Amino acid sequence: MRHSCASLLLANGVSMKEIQEWLGHSNYSTTANIYSHLKYSSKVSSASTMSNVLVF
Repeated sequence: MRHSCASLLLANGVSMKEIQEWLGHSNYSTTANIYSHLKYSSKVSSASTMSNVLVF
């Protein structure tokens, strides 16, 4: 449940800091390392952005 909650919050634009507080982690890196999974569509979008930036 915690993983699903964090993933859904992150996918809907909630900041990692807010998710950290919601889950009760004392350390930001715990939240970021365990719960910050990118959806495939986000990876494709990021790659497209990088491709556009690198094209001269």
